[in-house]
Amino acid sequence: QVHNKPVDLQLKETSPTLGGGRIIHGRVMPGEKAGAYDLVEKMQILFVRVVKARELPHMDLTGSLDPYVEVHLGNYKMKTKFFEKNQRPEWDEVFAFPKELVQSSTLEVVVKDKDILRDDYVGRVMLDLNEVPIRVPPDSPLAPEWYRLMGKDGMRDRGELMLAVWYGTQADECFPSAIHAGSTPIDSHLHNYIRGKVYPTPRMWYVRV
Repeated sequence: QVHNKPVDLQLKETSPTLGGGRIIHGRVMPGEKAGAYDLVEKMQILFVRVVKARELPHMDLTGSLDPYVEVHLGNYKMKTKFFEKNQRPEWDEVFAFPKELVQSSTLEVVVKDKDILRDDYVGRVMLDLNEVPIRVPPDSPLAPEWYRLMGKDGMRDRGELMLAVWYGTQADECFPSAIHAGSTPIDSHLHNYIRGKVYPTPRMWYVRV
């Protein structure tokens, strides 16, 4: 009865090249010697690591600031946790965007001040994704850099944000702990509990639906 189904609903066999070689008709055809990072079919992922900020401005009459960071990429928006009354917050959160979700050439990282009525805009960093480096273990981790935050008036006097942005794969050590785009509703705080799957070794078998 499978043959009576529409083509898109029929079973399809794939032949990915994994660590042990190429999978053909359910059997492993040995290939080149497998490395420790060649155990699954690779997916390209954009990683955005939001580390910390410094010299953030006072945003209200009390002089306090409750900062958090939004990462905007096309239609996707991810948020860090927020800190109460902190001009030098340290988040150290990593966000992961599978490359097929990347529909923009620009990444926008915005620092905001959490408020009861409406969150205030502090400053932003804009990055060109065409200039983002590719990093694959065992390459050394990409060192984060300080970026000046730009205000709505175009002035870069809103403090600094430390970021690291790179393209990697599931082999990246940040993958298991990263917060993955599309895993939770935009405004949900549950994203801190959503983690990527950790791939076991020496070989993983999986069904793609």
